[in-house]
Amino acid sequence: MAMDWLLGSGVWTDWFFLMVDWFRAMGPYVWIAIAWGILLMAIFLGLVGVVVPVIPGGIVLFFGGLVHKVMVSEGFSWWAIGILGGLMVLDRVVDLFATALGTKWFGGTTWGMIGALVGGVVGLFLGIVGILIGPIIGAVVFELIWAKRHPRDAAKSGVGAGLGLGLSAAGRLVVYFMMLGTLIVDYSMDDEVEPVEEPIEIVGEVV
Repeated sequence: MAMDWLLGSGVWTDWFFLMVDWFRAMGPYVWIAIAWGILLMAIFLGLVGVVVPVIPGGIVLFFGGLVHKVMVSEGFSWWAIGILGGLMVLDRVVDLFATALGTKWFGGTTWGMIGALVGGVVGLFLGIVGILIGPIIGAVVFELIWAKRHPRDAAKSGVGAGLGLGLSAAGRLVVYFMMLGTLIVDYSMDDEVEPVEEPIEIVGEVV
C-alpha cells in the first residue's frame, strides 16, 4: 500500500532526478579531487623512494604528473611533463652509475663496476634486501671471479659499492627536487592572472 502510494505520488522520481542533478554538478569537482590526490600521493612516494630504493621515486612522480595532466588538462603544460620524463631517466642513470663510481673510487676495477651494475639490476627483482646488497655482492663476485683479485681487495670494492648507494640517494634527492620544482614553477606560471584591458569609452560628438 505504501509502495503503491510512493510510486503513484512521483516522490521517488523527484528524488532520483535530484540525485542525478547533484552528481552531475559535483562530478567535475570529484574528478579534479581524484587527480590531485593521485599527484600528491606520487609526490609523497617519490620522496620516500629516495630513502627506500625499492620504490622508483622518479618513475612514480613522472606517472603521477602524467595521469594528472590527462585527467585535468589545465594546470600543467605538456612541456613540464616532458621535462619530468627526462628527469625520470636521469634519476635511473644516477641510481645505477653512482654505485659503480663508488666502487671505482675505492680501488675497484672495471669488473667491479660492471658487477655493481649487474648486482643492482638483479637486486631490483629481489625486493628491498636485494636492492641494498645486490650491488655490493655483484662488485665482490666480479672482482673475485673475473678480475682475480684478493678477497680483501674485492671486499674493499664491495664497500665502495655500498658507499655508492649513499651517493645514489643524494643524487636522486637532487633530481626529486628538480622534478618537484618543475611542477611548482609550471603551475605558478600557468596560474598567473592575465591583465584585464580597460574598456574604451566612445564619446559622441555634440552638435
